[in-house]
Amino acid sequence: MKAPILTAFFFAASAVFPPGSLEAAEAEPPREPFRLKGSFSADYHIRTTEVSGDRVSDNDLYEKLRLDSIGSPAKGYEFHLLATARQDLDSDQDETGFFPFEDIGDTYDRSWTGYVYEGHIDLNNPLPHITQLRLGRQAGAAEEPVFFDGLVADLTVTQNLSLTLYGGASVHQYELEYDWGSDTLGGARIDYFPFRRTKLSLDYLYVEDERDLFLGTDQQNDLLSFKVHQRLGPSLRTMAGFRYLDDEPRDIKVRAIKSFLDAGMELSLTYFRQSREQNELSNELSPFYDVMGTSDPFESIDMKLRKFFGRRYTLDVGYFYRDLIKDREESAFNRQYERAFAMFGINDVLSERMSLTIIGEYWETGDTEYTSGGLDAEYSLKRGRKSTKIIAGTYYSLYKYDYYILLGERERVQTYYLKTKMPIGMGLTMNARYEYEDSIEDYHTLRVGVRYDF
Repeated sequence: MKAPILTAFFFAASAVFPPGSLEAAEAEPPREPFRLKGSFSADYHIRTTEVSGDRVSDNDLYEKLRLDSIGSPAKGYEFHLLATARQDLDSDQDETGFFPFEDIGDTYDRSWTGYVYEGHIDLNNPLPHITQLRLGRQAGAAEEPVFFDGLVADLTVTQNLSLTLYGGASVHQYELEYDWGSDTLGGARIDYFPFRRTKLSLDYLYVEDERDLFLGTDQQNDLLSFKVHQRLGPSLRTMAGFRYLDDEPRDIKVRAIKSFLDAGMELSLTYFRQSREQNELSNELSPFYDVMGTSDPFESIDMKLRKFFGRRYTLDVGYFYRDLIKDREESAFNRQYERAFAMFGINDVLSERMSLTIIGEYWETGDTEYTSGGLDAEYSLKRGRKSTKIIAGTYYSLYKYDYYILLGERERVQTYYLKTKMPIGMGLTMNARYEYEDSIEDYHTLRVGVRYDF
């Protein structure tokens, strides 16, 4: 069995750069020290279920490596790397029949895969008015979470106006028939502060996505986004955003967060409306279209209230409503429902190291109503942030989206979990989590991992 690529890289790097010695060689005294910090984690996942009386399992290994240079960013440069890898320990990626745990990682012709999400060098203050140049693979500065190989430039135009320009070759980690350089994107972002508590943002993104002849037509999309952030006094923050796709309204989002300091209370309200069908677009703007299909227009309201009663007690109440627009019919991933919940948290239960959260929920969809309860209990073996913690609980999901069944959607799922996080020392932390999902199908999931911070 091949060693996972990130594991091999990590141990090779550890031999060359022991913890605490990641410093640049000093031919002459450097103007600024250069050091690397980061983390490496490896997690083993096993999932089991029963299909037609037979026990089925899936075993995978997931790894993640992050590196960041540290030091004064006023001059010089920075470096950032974020990469992940996965190894299918069962080598069952070529399943020809139904396999309940089949996912996108099983579609490759090899048992291991690796992904680089970020790998860029940042040049700080290279020229007047240019605060930073970022070269390499990176996440875009746009409204959408795009990835590309290219260049980003941050500019300070005036004291109240900043500009970001970016562009390059799109990176599609999971696209069929993907050829580097065949897809491109570019965009710009303007941030303007007309007043001390007001921020206006304008985003423009252009994407060209070349598709296979038999998989779909080529896509070219323009996304224009406008946001207003406004602070009304020290305790009220508001935001309103509008997005236009290919010269048509796409969605609107409005949010307000209010703090009542004297009453120890915080209230948040969010309204979202998708005004057009989410159909086949470029990979950046509809990455899950091949799985989810068309998403019908909908609107949602999300309200949450948190109240503190001294140091020991906390009450959270909330309401969420999702409604399909224009009398659309419900289908997988296109649901209308409402949910109300209340969570009561208690610190120092039986012991100063134990906390407890009690959850009550009410769901309504169509002509059907559901009530459910949940619980979350946490115990620390000793006081302090780096103490070993044990957490157990349960929660209810009216709709749970995953890849365990063909449609990726299950209904009325009660999940029970037990997890622990154990600091070992010298930057090492062990963690484990077990989940049991009770629905039409029952699933058991165990995750055991280790993380090293350096």
